[in-house]
Amino acid sequence: MADSSSDYQKPSAIWKLSDAVSIVEAALLILEIEPQGISDSVENWGDEAKPDGYLAARNALESSIKKKSLEGELNYVVFESPNGGYDEDYQRYDYSTSHVDALALTNWLAIRGYFCSTFPPFNDRPTGFRDDKHPRYSKKLAAVVEAWEAFDANSKEVGRPKQRLKKWFRLNAARFGFTGEDGKPSESVIEELAKIANWDPSGGAPKQSSEEPDPF
Repeated sequence: MADSSSDYQKPSAIWKLSDAVSIVEAALLILEIEPQGISDSVENWGDEAKPDGYLAARNALESSIKKKSLEGELNYVVFESPNGGYDEDYQRYDYSTSHVDALALTNWLAIRGYFCSTFPPFNDRPTGFRDDKHPRYSKKLAAVVEAWEAFDANSKEVGRPKQRLKKWFRLNAARFGFTGEDGKPSESVIEELAKIANWDPSGGAPKQSSEEPDPF
């Protein structure tokens, strides 16, 4: 079973000075994990041993670079040829040498409504109730407001508002600490937060979706 981000050291603020980071480093920083000490080895761990959410973050970065919606470069694994010299394995990417532009990563995360302490949105540094160092900080309050603000009314994503809000809370559960001992999102907490953030308890006509409507 993969470890949650709480099992690792938080990122050093020095990473904010980076112009570019490797795909491995970016994936770890997105999960609020300090890359130093594990970035050289995490790709060699079995998938079940990698930090919870690592593969999802890495694959999202890879996909966006391929689609050119995120500025970066994907490099293939280089290996020593039996005949001397070096060749590339065009079936595998080397995520440690592949990299992403830090400024582009900041914008990419902001567009997706995902907050990362190393690459926070411009002019939206944590203040007031968003500041986790504030003596009255509430994770649930911060999560509900962020989910509400991240909701895109023009999105073609299927589902009623509550369904979409629950999806957002699940995707961000590890970041806010809404997970159980198994590392999976706590569905009771997700349900509670979705009810608070949902502005449309009457439901209305849902978009076509393969999911069953959630009870209100």
